[in-house]
Amino acid sequence: MPLMHVPPPAGRPPRPPATTGQLAAGLSILAAAPQRWWDLVRFNPDGPARIPVPAPFEAWLLIIPPGHKAACRCDLATLVAGEADADCTRLRQGRVRVQGSAAEHVHASVGHGYSVSLHVGQPDPASP
Repeated sequence: MPLMHVPPPAGRPPRPPATTGQLAAGLSILAAAPQRWWDLVRFNPDGPARIPVPAPFEAWLLIIPPGHKAACRCDLATLVAGEADADCTRLRQGRVRVQGSAAEHVHASVGHGYSVSLHVGQPDPASP
């Protein structure tokens, strides 16, 4: 019996939302490839800056000058340069922090230089 070609369905069903684990893996891969986003970094001494990053999920850079804070509604974050706290808990380079809720939290640059972090989730358009 010959094999029959079955055409694919007319429309693909929508993809289910990514799990926290899938987003954490994607954020880790993105952080490990600075050639994809480092040229987007802008250091603004007047205040924090949020810069969208091309990725298959909602991602952005948050650059915070020394002594400044920024409100954020991300689901996940990872520090890529400098020193920063998220709600008084130190962010670590190479570690993905799961925020645990969509509630607003505060990121602060706590070192002598700028902090640069990558974030995933739904950004709040009102914050920097």
